[in-house]
Amino acid sequence: MTDIDVELLEGEQLMSDSDELAYRQVAPHMLEDDGKIATTAFGPNSSDNNKPSFSRQREVSPQAARDWHDEYANSPSRGVWAVSVGEVVASGRYVVDDSKCALDPGALRAPGHCFVDFRGLSKLQRKELRAMLHMHAMRRGEIPTEAAKEDGQLFS
Repeated sequence: MTDIDVELLEGEQLMSDSDELAYRQVAPHMLEDDGKIATTAFGPNSSDNNKPSFSRQREVSPQAARDWHDEYANSPSRGVWAVSVGEVVASGRYVVDDSKCALDPGALRAPGHCFVDFRGLSKLQRKELRAMLHMHAMRRGEIPTEAAKEDGQLFS
């Protein structure tokens, strides 16, 4: 990617450290019937405006990101996987830190929130980008974290 054509909103900034990881929580709906992670896990869903949520390595640990997700998201995390900023850029897109953007009253945002920008891509381009990000994340492997303990449970 040689030219970056992006319009950032107030408070958004491009992440530039190619080695920094962006953590992705994989929820149950992101798994295929055989339990493997679907390529769609690394792309947008219908409610995120082509900005799938990740968390910045520089701002939050993988465990803290998972703990926040387990406390506030609609479904628990089944694990954490990651892509690097450099991998996203090599795939033709970029990672945007939006953690300083204003929030609507009552809205929540994960610590160190960022997103891979899928805005403006065709359906085929989204599919190709998801597949590339999935490949990078699977090659890296799951980032070690522990599932949240249920109420009253002392050990996993």
